[in-house]
Amino acid sequence: MRRFLVLLGCFIGLSVATSAIMLIPLGIYMKPMTAEFGWSRTQFSMTLAVAGVCNALALPAAGFLADRFGPPRVIAIGVLLGMGGYAAMSQVSSFASFVLLACFAVIGGSLAGYPAYLGLVQRWFDKRLGMALAIASAGVAVGVAGSSWAVTALLVSQGWRQAFLVVGCVALAIGMLNVVLLLRDNRGAVPEAERTAARESADQGMSLAAALRSADFWLFTGSFALLLVPCVGINFHFPALLADAGGSPAQIAAAVGMVSAGSLFGRLVTGILLDRWSVRAVATVFYLGQVTGLLLMLDGLRWALPAAFFLGAVQGAEIDLMGYVIARRFGRLAYARIFGTCFALTLVAVIISPVLTAQIYDQSGSYDIALIAFPILSLAALGLLLGARYSPTAR
Repeated sequence: MRRFLVLLGCFIGLSVATSAIMLIPLGIYMKPMTAEFGWSRTQFSMTLAVAGVCNALALPAAGFLADRFGPPRVIAIGVLLGMGGYAAMSQVSSFASFVLLACFAVIGGSLAGYPAYLGLVQRWFDKRLGMALAIASAGVAVGVAGSSWAVTALLVSQGWRQAFLVVGCVALAIGMLNVVLLLRDNRGAVPEAERTAARESADQGMSLAAALRSADFWLFTGSFALLLVPCVGINFHFPALLADAGGSPAQIAAAVGMVSAGSLFGRLVTGILLDRWSVRAVATVFYLGQVTGLLLMLDGLRWALPAAFFLGAVQGAEIDLMGYVIARRFGRLAYARIFGTCFALTLVAVIISPVLTAQIYDQSGSYDIALIAFPILSLAALGLLLGARYSPTAR
């Protein structure tokens, strides 16, 4: 029973993580903040790029701390720093203060991010690891949907400053209660009901150094990085893209909600499928779904809802795939460190893709070039993942 309460805690924790309430929905603030301060879309997107650099630098350290001191302790500090920083963004008075506060929130929040929560999940689950990772990471989709709705409503009723303050304070309260009531570490073997012949000991697995020397680590990293370029680039600009196509506020809200629905679907279904199908089969379905969604957006609002669902689904599937293949390929010994390092390196895509997409828009006046070019990256990403091994011994 304890492991399911911990899993619920990981779900709740990821629903109020900085990736759920800040990094993914930040584009909702683009129009009101650029209108008030006179920033370009490229400038606004640079904030996410700089925050991405900070996140990439912080995640390996967050993984090390989670492995060293246990995820719950590290998560508690991350919730305080990350959500406090998010709430403080209500006091932004210049572009410099916007960037600095965003970086503070991201660095602090990285302690209560994927490495810690997914590292905690794989300490409690093995036989149903795919399902458990899916349930935990589904919290991000729920958090994105909830925070996007809250931010949109607060923008209309009270303005962007109150949106930062209210969402940040609510997330802080939920996150701290979650740590106290639900999160517990497991330093021993996984519970007997979850044990498999392949993994019973807490000592099994590869070190970070050994993982970095393997070709598979770099195939995984390259694949997920390429996948994130269109994923983050288009999703970040999605509200603005739809507005430029003539979408009404109701249509934009419906499409953003469909991205969240697709993300939730991707997170839940991917984990269930990974416990039954091969990684190659599951990855092919979702990677080609991204290609389909990007091409559908070339027709504007007509196919916006199905396109939003496809783009959201791969956004949800990506983190499940990453968590699963790293656990299966490299084991439990240094999971949080290996996952944190892989995730940090893939954030190169998070850093460059919003700015790259904004540059395409600023130079051409539309997003069409990005929608045509990005599917090529999705196919290249699939090729890299298909060439990797998913267990220590077999292809």
